[in-house]
Amino acid sequence: MKSLKEMFIVEVVKEASKRSTDGRPLRVLDLGCGTASYVPALLREFPAIEYVGVEPIAASYQGALKNLAGVDRAKVHFQLGYDSIQDEAEKSFDVVFSLSVLEHIKHLDRFLALGVKYAASGALIVHRYDLGHALHTHSLKEWIHVRLGNNVPGILPERQFVRYVPEPEVRALYEKHGVRVEKTTYHQMPNHKAFEKFQAAESESVKALFAWEMEYQKDILNIPVEKREKLFPAVAVWGEKGPGDLSQDSL
Repeated sequence: MKSLKEMFIVEVVKEASKRSTDGRPLRVLDLGCGTASYVPALLREFPAIEYVGVEPIAASYQGALKNLAGVDRAKVHFQLGYDSIQDEAEKSFDVVFSLSVLEHIKHLDRFLALGVKYAASGALIVHRYDLGHALHTHSLKEWIHVRLGNNVPGILPERQFVRYVPEPEVRALYEKHGVRVEKTTYHQMPNHKAFEKFQAAESESVKALFAWEMEYQKDILNIPVEKREKLFPAVAVWGEKGPGDLSQDSL
């Protein structure tokens, strides 16, 4: 069964596929790919994709290697999401995305800049991140880490870092690096996520939940932001990289 998050990835790929690649395979860069468990099924569904993942955690990287073993058109790099990606050309990816990553990034400007550097002109850039750690904390330890991440980020090591990420901050960094923001969407109500866990097989109800999320984004955006984020704590900022180097750093 596809999870709500995996359905979101499919939506991103479908949107990117609408953009011209001059007949070559669609190149996808996943920053913070984890174990990449969803990738083999994604490549079966979209045979004209080349997938590259980046993962900084050793155990997750090893899991990704295992999941992608023998899978054509897929590879993963073991590194932080701030550094140049070995053996990959800049401006060569048609879609760059991350899932549940931004809230764990200490140097958000550098992380987003890396993705833009490897995105081609006109590429789709989507970062979906999770506010649940900050708004629906599950333990005292998580509550403390969020407060430290928000107020004294230097104290926490990278592996333990987490904070509340305001959507306007992400928008501003997109624009700084020459990415035109197209829209922001909100996803995965906590009770929807809990319901999803009870579905043991392919479920029309979970598909319907995702379709409902996408169909009613205008209504969701009419909810005051504090209530909206608590109801839909998964936030996705969608953008398109402009032509050439339009980042403010280059001006």
